[in-house]
Amino acid sequence: MRPCKHRGCSALVPGGKSYCEPHASEEVKWKPDAVRGNRHARGYGSAWVKRRERILLRDCGLCQACRRAGRVTVATEVDHRVPKSQGGTDEDENLQSICRACHKTKTGSERR
Repeated sequence: MRPCKHRGCSALVPGGKSYCEPHASEEVKWKPDAVRGNRHARGYGSAWVKRRERILLRDCGLCQACRRAGRVTVATEVDHRVPKSQGGTDEDENLQSICRACHKTKTGSERR
């Protein structure tokens, strides 16, 4: 038995499961590249790598979400403020440097 992966949930789940019954709908089913396309097919090729580095430099390598909350955290990822699935673009104005924890939280809230 291990804790449910939902943030703040203390329910225990048996081996082979990640979430308790109330949070089972949150479980992400990863799709293989054959179904969803590789990173180049999804728009994250060499041009994205260069853009990502530029955004991290622009934001001084700091997580912008943490910075707005008064914390200083190293950014490891670049996030679309308005997700591409909701009409966002890869323009610099729509991108921000973000730490893994904030990115995970933001992505989870966008899925709801």
